Amino acid sequence: MPVTPLHYPLAFIIYKFGGQRLSLPALIVGAMLPDIEIPVILLAFGLQGPNRLVLHSLFGGATIGTVLGVAITVLVYPPLTSAIFRVNESHVKEGCRLSVGLAASCLIGTISHVLLDVVNHQYNPVFWPFLSIYETPNPIVPLLGGADTASFLMHGLMAVLFAGLLLNRREKRWEQLLVGESLQG
Repeated sequence: MPVTPLHYPLAFIIYKFGGQRLSLPALIVGAMLPDIEIPVILLAFGLQGPNRLVLHSLFGGATIGTVLGVAITVLVYPPLTSAIFRVNESHVKEGCRLSVGLAASCLIGTISHVLLDVVNHQYNPVFWPFLSIYETPNPIVPLLGGADTASFLMHGLMAVLFAGLLLNRREKRWEQLLVGESLQG
């Protein structure tokens, strides 16, 4: 999905269904992390190269993506979130404590990104390094009417969900959307 923040609704939905066992910050970071490779790939290969690679594969997302996700969630997410959204940094740090649940949440978030991208891209290196980045079959996109239609449908759905979450007026909205409800008192 070219619009990285549109991966957020899926992370939030997974958090709601997973209950308080999962870390919302780690799900958010994991769900957006694979797109961090896009500018790196563009700098390395230019417009002629692939625009998705290691982090957009199940193997790369599960390994490198999870490790990077854990580091970013623990070290970068708390100060960044509290500075931009004026969320209580101690609440954010509490939700970003290193744990097995946080690592599992990064893994789930990263895999959710890879699987969501399968729905709206003609190619995805899902099975890299076991298959070439262009050899992964994609049976879903043709069923949705081709790459353009599939992309339009998925972007539209995620944009509506994202807007619905943002427009919901509730107390401590940013803490609930970025840290989770388990810390609300």
